[in-house]
Parts: sequence; structure tokens; C-alpha cells
Amino acid sequence: MKQTTKLNLCTGFYSFLGLLICAVGFINIIENPIESQLMFFVFLSIVAESLIIQFSEDQYISAGFAVSVASFVIFDPSTAALIVFFGNLLKIYCEEGFWFFRLRTSLYKRIYIASIHAIGTYIAAWTYQYSAGQYPSALLHGFNLIGILTAVCVYIGVHLLLLFNLHRVLGPNTVKNLLKELKWVAYNLIAMSPIGMIMAIAFEKSGWFMVTLILGPLIMARYSFKLYIDMKQQYFDTIKTLSNALDAKDNYTNGHSMRVAEFSVLIATKMQMLPNQIEVIKTAAVLHDIGKIGISDAIINKPGRLEMNEIYEIRRHPEIGEQILKDVKALKKIAKIVKHHHERYDGNGYPDSLMGEEIPWESAVISVADAFDAMTSNRIYRLAMTEDRAIEAIRIEKGLQFHPEVVEAFEACVDEFIARFAEKHEDEPLEGCEEIC
Repeated sequence: MKQTTKLNLCTGFYSFLGLLICAVGFINIIENPIESQLMFFVFLSIVAESLIIQFSEDQYISAGFAVSVASFVIFDPSTAALIVFFGNLLKIYCEEGFWFFRLRTSLYKRIYIASIHAIGTYIAAWTYQYSAGQYPSALLHGFNLIGILTAVCVYIGVHLLLLFNLHRVLGPNTVKNLLKELKWVAYNLIAMSPIGMIMAIAFEKSGWFMVTLILGPLIMARYSFKLYIDMKQQYFDTIKTLSNALDAKDNYTNGHSMRVAEFSVLIATKMQMLPNQIEVIKTAAVLHDIGKIGISDAIINKPGRLEMNEIYEIRRHPEIGEQILKDVKALKKIAKIVKHHHERYDGNGYPDSLMGEEIPWESAVISVADAFDAMTSNRIYRLAMTEDRAIEAIRIEKGLQFHPEVVEAFEACVDEFIARFAEKHEDEPLEGCEEIC
């Protein structure tokens, strides 16, 4: 109850402050009528805030800040804040192919979010005016470049400070989550700043028509990029569906592929692999055991030790996985990685007895992540190891079963992986992980 009260006080204060700034903006407009310009920029703000590109639940790119920058260098601070306030208040959402106004959501929430952006814009606009006065010679087409850069930095600082204060009220876990997002937010705002400057220059020199010409290609580029992101998400959703088919076959490995994928990404990131290589590793890790679909249920779910012929049968799953994936053009490289994820660094693995650098790096990464999750998971034929024992087992196999450099990266990030899953499954235990839960 105490936390809820603090949260209501915090959001209520921000909302009051935002509305107060907007009231000042209305007074200024009454005294100095600029209806056409105001309506044009409010429209721009609504369009820009509506056309976001969503990467995840908390990460997105929005052109809204470009309009904010253009507003606070053209208009007085309260008018600029008013434009941004209405842009956020009246933005349109797209969810599962349907567009709807934010008016369908809570009024209190809409006002609060709009107020956060209005406060940041208002303070940034005053910063621009002050900095422009301090450095009158730093002009770019009539606009003070130093003033704009300073104002952008102040906006970022104010925006993050307001969000940090809110998250601090919500608790330490939400502060931790916010800190992960700060870099992404800052990059988004910085990337949009030059576009805002160009819009302001175009409006001052040529009016609204030139601004529309600038915004048009930006909207088209956004649409093309959105199609790419959607296609990529559909691709990965298909991959997860294949993985879920395997989980349905063997309940004891439920979630195994997704854990291996997450851990493989951590290891690959620690090894400073390229982003596209990390994406490939993530996909291959999700599909690394897909070949088990072709193995008999009687072998997969056998409660006791396997016979030699059954071991040979189950060792066919990397090759079966390759056969399943290789005819899909987008998965040809993935198929090779899947085929070799049970090779050993000393050459005693399967199916091709590759050794050392002959083994694809992606397969070597997945091999370590797969082994750790397998050892720390309950299986039908044995109980899980503790994490400490599993880590020690992987250390012993350094240079034998596992690539030495991959093991070093594994040791550097295993604690982060364990902590991440402990936090993620605090209320919902992760089946099969004795120590992680």
C-alpha cells in the first residue's frame, strides 16, 4: 500500500507539472496566435509518435524526438512542450494488425506519459535559449548548433532522471531493469536529433511543404524496416515452434533449447562475436536438438541406461537435425552448426570426429551451453548436478571435450546466466534445474 501511495504521488506530481506547462503554452498561444503552425507540428508529433518500430517489449525506435527538437528550436518552451504533450496524448497504436487511439487506454496513464515528454521538452527548450545566448556565433542556417547539442543532452538527462525516480519508487528490481534500457534510450534520442535539426531548418527556410518532403521518405524507410523486423520475428517464432514440438515429445527437456540459446548468446557476446554471428548462434541453439524428433520415443523416454545400439541411435540426432534443416535456404548454415554440436575438441566426438579448429565456432559455443544445462537439469534417468559440480566438470574438459577459449568465456558469464534464470523464475520454478531454482 505504501509503495502504491508513493507511485501515485510521483506520477501525480509529474502529471500536474506537465499540465501546468501546457496551461502556460495555451496562454502564450492566446496572446500570440500561431494556430496553423501549432496544428501542423501537433500533427507531425502524433504521426512520429505513432510510427514506432518495436524491437522488444521495452525497446523501440521513435521519430517523436525529432519533432521535439524541431519544436524547441522554433517555438517558445511552453508551446514546444504543448506540441509534444498532444503528440504523445493522441498517438495511435497498432496491435496485431489493428490501429487504435491511445484514448482507449487509461486517461491518467496517457496524461502521465505525455507529461514526462512535455517536461523534458520544456527544460530542453529553455536550455537551448540560454545556450544560444551564451554562444551566439555557433550558427547553422540561423540555429545555434551548440545550443541544440546542449539541449539534447539536457533532454536525455531529464527524461532518464524522471524515469529513474519513478523506477526507484517501484523498487530495486525495476531500477535494475531501467539501467539496462538507458543506453538504448540515449541512442534513440541521439539518432533522432539531426533529423529534428533538418526539420527545423527546412521549416524556417521553406515552410511546411519541405518538412513534409523530409518526413515522407522517413516514413517509407520506417515502413520498410518494420517489414524487416516483422519478418525476422516471424522467422524466429517459426524456429521456436519447431523447438516446442521437441519439448512436447520429451517433457524432461522442456525449455532446454531456449535456455541453451540464452546461455549461448551470453557466451558469444563475452567472446565479442559479431552481432550477425550471435543471431546465427541463437537460432542454431534453439534448434540444436531438433533431430531428436526422428528418434524413437522409447529411447528418448527410457528411464534406465541405454543399450549400445540405443546410444548409436540417439547419436544420430545431429545428422537427422541437419537433414531436417538443410533444404531450407535460410537454415543451411544453421544445419551445419546443428550437425557438429556434439563434436569434441580432441576429435573423439560425433558424427564426423572433427577436432580443434575444424569445429565451427558456433557449434563449440553451443556445445558448452548444452552440456551445462544438461548437467544441471533433471532427466528421466538421473537427477541434476549442482551448478558448482557442473562448472568443475566443464573446467576439467577444457581442451578435451570443449574449446579452451569457449570455456574461458563460459566461466566469465556463468554466474550472470544463473542469476538471470533465478530472477526470471523466482515465482515459477524452472523445471529440472536443482540449483537455479
